[in-house]
Amino acid sequence: MVLEGFGERIGAAFASFLLKLNRSLERQVLGSGIARSIGEYSLKGLIVVVATVASSSLPLAYILYLKGFSLVKAAVAAVLAGVMAFSVSLAAVIALPSILYKSRASKLEPRFPLIASALATRLMAGMNLSSALLDLKERDLEMLREFKVELEYLSSAIKSGVEASKALDFAASITPSRSLRNLFSSLSMAARTGTGVSEVIDTLLREYLFSVETEIDKVTSSLGALIELFVSVSVMLPIAIGVVGLLLLFKPAGAGMLLDFRTILFVSTFMLVPAVAVGVVVVADSMISRIRI
Repeated sequence: MVLEGFGERIGAAFASFLLKLNRSLERQVLGSGIARSIGEYSLKGLIVVVATVASSSLPLAYILYLKGFSLVKAAVAAVLAGVMAFSVSLAAVIALPSILYKSRASKLEPRFPLIASALATRLMAGMNLSSALLDLKERDLEMLREFKVELEYLSSAIKSGVEASKALDFAASITPSRSLRNLFSSLSMAARTGTGVSEVIDTLLREYLFSVETEIDKVTSSLGALIELFVSVSVMLPIAIGVVGLLLLFKPAGAGMLLDFRTILFVSTFMLVPAVAVGVVVVADSMISRIRI
């Protein structure tokens, strides 16, 4: 018990230090699902930092000492290695929740209609908001496993006596999904004001579908421009160079010309056009991957 309490205090102190470096760390830790509390994550992160520093500095000092370096030089080298290892591991501990938070957002956003429609079905069946949220977690957690973090928090908070509106406010503050954040905030406001929650969900679903449609229109327009660029380069450029080559047959260029038209035609047809094609495919794939339905 003493060691456990000491570990919790150390974790809390390190958590306070990490929060000074990244004020959004607690939200990112909870929203990414990497840990259940900032204290738990900080304690694990501290263990990683200490282990990294120890495994990089102590063996180095021992090896240098065996190779004939003085104790002072070996100690200085170990300290420098430890400082570098501390900086790298600390940066990793701070950056990891942010990376996982953004990655989880990209997974949650396209699944938003599932949780919204499942919740709307329960509300239309006559359940109140708290009962609908509890039933959502108990019955559909497997289908909505991507939302496990939010559903488990809402379930535990409601079961412990927290008002549904307050639980939804906190869930909205930690979820990385923009649409889910709007849903929780709107439901919390509806629970406070007594307005119809089913209408709120229906409105948010319409807004979500409209935003997806708008994004598709933008990507379609951009893809049209990329295709025009590809056609221009792959078709018009070789034709233009070929025309120039035919003109040079009637009026050859001087000896100072660096490349003849056949070399230019070969480079443009078999090197430039494939390079442009690869670039168009990469850009188009990047643009389409942003649309998640």
